Amino acid sequence: MEVRRGGAIATGSTTVAAVILVLASATGCGQSRPATPASDTLPGAGGAPAGGAPGAAGSGGATSGAAGEAASGGAGGAPSGGAGGSAVANTTGCSDLFQQDVVRTYSIDVSPSEWSSLQAEFNDLGSLAAHGNDFATRHPVVFHLDGETVSDATIRLHGQSSWEQTVMLDGARAKMQFDVSFHQSNPDGKFHGVEKLVFDMPRDDWTFLHDRLAHAWFRQIGITAGCVASARVEFNGSYYGLYAVEENTGKRVLTEFFPNNPTGDLWKGGEQAETNHKSSNGDRQQAYWNATSIASLAAIVDLSSSVGEWAVEALLNDADGYYSGDHNFYLYDQGAKGFVFLPDDTDSTFDWFVFNDKTPDDAHPIFWWEGRYVPAPKPGHAWLLAMNDPPTRKLYVDAIAAALASWDVAEVQGWIDSWSQQIADAVAADPHAWATPTDFQKAVAAARDVVAERPQYLQSFVDCERSGVGVDQDGDGVRWCEDCRDDDPAVHPGATEVCGNGIDDDCNGLVDDGCAAQ
Repeated sequence: MEVRRGGAIATGSTTVAAVILVLASATGCGQSRPATPASDTLPGAGGAPAGGAPGAAGSGGATSGAAGEAASGGAGGAPSGGAGGSAVANTTGCSDLFQQDVVRTYSIDVSPSEWSSLQAEFNDLGSLAAHGNDFATRHPVVFHLDGETVSDATIRLHGQSSWEQTVMLDGARAKMQFDVSFHQSNPDGKFHGVEKLVFDMPRDDWTFLHDRLAHAWFRQIGITAGCVASARVEFNGSYYGLYAVEENTGKRVLTEFFPNNPTGDLWKGGEQAETNHKSSNGDRQQAYWNATSIASLAAIVDLSSSVGEWAVEALLNDADGYYSGDHNFYLYDQGAKGFVFLPDDTDSTFDWFVFNDKTPDDAHPIFWWEGRYVPAPKPGHAWLLAMNDPPTRKLYVDAIAAALASWDVAEVQGWIDSWSQQIADAVAADPHAWATPTDFQKAVAAARDVVAERPQYLQSFVDCERSGVGVDQDGDGVRWCEDCRDDDPAVHPGATEVCGNGIDDDCNGLVDDGCAAQ
């Protein structure tokens, strides 16, 4: 890989230890705006995203200035970066790309033919529905940051539900999510010590901060997560939008958090090998999926560490992780200790429920699918085995208590205040944002509220579990913290399952279990 710095060519990269994790998209509800076909016009150098002469790769897209400078611009022009207070999140171990006191501008030049191909992929919802994002291919680009240029980078679209939603609903404002890789032509290629940068921003994160906040907290308390910062992106010199820029979960992140075992198998969603592609242990992976008892699950999963990760997801009000969603997670094989659950795709955290579902800050930490919009997400098999086992359930309650003990409302609200001011101009100028500046301000206020209110709700849950005393609203003899439906006396643990009614009568997470097929 060639990295040009200030006109000279340097081979190699600056190695800086890095880390805080990635997220991708969550399912979203809410209103939509009138849709027109997503634009496939190439942004021209200095032109508007949907107009101007097509630019060529390498033309006028580089952002000048020394590394670490924030983007700047006058009124009505490019937004100012780095304004609005200091960010105090700990970035120890992160590449300098993830400094929290600046909003950098990444400029990407794409040839007209590659842009046309990229847009054709972006609008191909048929292939997305049939194959997921596996059909997306890599496209060569020229990548710029300040005075540096990478001439052999590649770009690839990512996402699924958020990709589908933005193309269907946002018309010309539809916003691509993608990654930029520096090691496709050179397996050892890196940029500031990073192999790949992920640019994530689903339409339903109105704060533009969910990933950044969630991964800052995960990292601060020692849960495996890659580094995240806010960043502006230009295509061929035109401002395209504001993103969370993230380091992918890979070798560097795993080495940071698992220094004694950095080469284990990493399975995205428990299914897709992210490391050791040619030598991953499929037998151990299948042992996880084949677990049908708490004993067989405990034989392959590090339950103590995993319920600790689930507890933090519950505290962050996640709507789409393994907690509260089942599919957005990693399994990392620690060897003798077994698999541990790691977070993935945390952009549906904090205030997401406020605007997109019916449980703004009071989703039940065990029965999180109850009270949600239909169709509600379903719990995974590991969740059901763990929560239906009293000792493992107690581990989870204790993990929530530990997470609450470390939670710092003032600190996290301080991040929200500082970072929301820092990105406000970039949000307002974003030509591909679905959220308006008013939406942004509402979401920021809601996120601040959730940071204070969610832990209060969880503390009441812990107190109910530990004391044996709690409200029984429906009078069925079961406290609210143990009852999946405290508004229905016919539904509670120990109730008889009524076949064919479509209800989880006994609160074990399964509908019509033990019933013959209808």
